[in-house]
Amino acid sequence: FISLNGETHISGGWTMKATLLLCENAEVLNGRLYVMGGGVTWIHANFATPVAIAAMFDLEPSELGQSIPVSTRLYAFDGTPAMGFDDAGNSFEYYITDTVATPPAETGTHDHELDFMWTGKWFGLKLAPGRYQVRMTNDVTGEVIGVQSFLAWQAN
Repeated sequence: FISLNGETHISGGWTMKATLLLCENAEVLNGRLYVMGGGVTWIHANFATPVAIAAMFDLEPSELGQSIPVSTRLYAFDGTPAMGFDDAGNSFEYYITDTVATPPAETGTHDHELDFMWTGKWFGLKLAPGRYQVRMTNDVTGEVIGVQSFLAWQAN
């Protein structure tokens, strides 16, 4: 598993970091993050579960006014991509790709304005029992900028 350990990763002038939170639902409205059922650390295994990812980006002033492509992927404990299966038995990888458009750079920007919110959602996350990890990657640099671990739990 990857651990960021609070380190700042610098590559190509980017220092972007993201704090990820798994939840039942999340949305951004007027620059505020609204989370329902936040702090998810486990889901039911083998059951199609809606899971959202809320991210708060910690941006540097140089990252304002940018369009930054990011990917959010699920990985199994062994580091392989977590795979899902459709009704016909075809496998697919769980991932979300998006372009984060950061707020515009303006004169007199205060530090609290450098936080930026984002959400993504899987409407039917169905995983085998085990430990998993959500990783968000800056697609420009290839660096992992946010990590959140969780468990798919099998009830008896």
